[in-house]
Amino acid sequence: MENTDSKTRRLAVNAAFLKDIKDDNHDLKAIVDRIAPLSEHYQTAVNHWPELVGLLEQLCDQLALHFSLEEAYGYFEDAVNHAPQLSVSAECLRSQHPNLFKTIRGLADNVLEVNTDNTEHVTKFLNAYQRFQQQFIAHEEAELKLILDALDDDLGVGD
Repeated sequence: MENTDSKTRRLAVNAAFLKDIKDDNHDLKAIVDRIAPLSEHYQTAVNHWPELVGLLEQLCDQLALHFSLEEAYGYFEDAVNHAPQLSVSAECLRSQHPNLFKTIRGLADNVLEVNTDNTEHVTKFLNAYQRFQQQFIAHEEAELKLILDALDDDLGVGD
């Protein structure tokens, strides 16, 4: 006999969604990992500036895809539906997407204007990228926590 209790919830898994997100996360991580060693030291950055320019453009494109996948597939809504108390966190995280994208788009545009013969210009740009990277990492960690909290609520913990 099927349980029709309205409190019973089932976790639905959309395989296509999971594959898209997995592929996106892999591609995003690969780009970030390629940028990391180029953006940590002034001389390395200057020596690889054309590569850094191309990678920042790729990162900008990949983040646009990343944010659109998150919003289009609605994992925020799923998290909120399963755990309404998380709605404030979900909305806060969703509201960060435009600012994060604006920042990376600005960096991808500004990297073309940096005078690589000027130590101060390069250092200022690299510091701006490092600030973006820290903000993005904190954002992604908070999204993961939201999803895990929603799953904990849905599945129960400590049983």
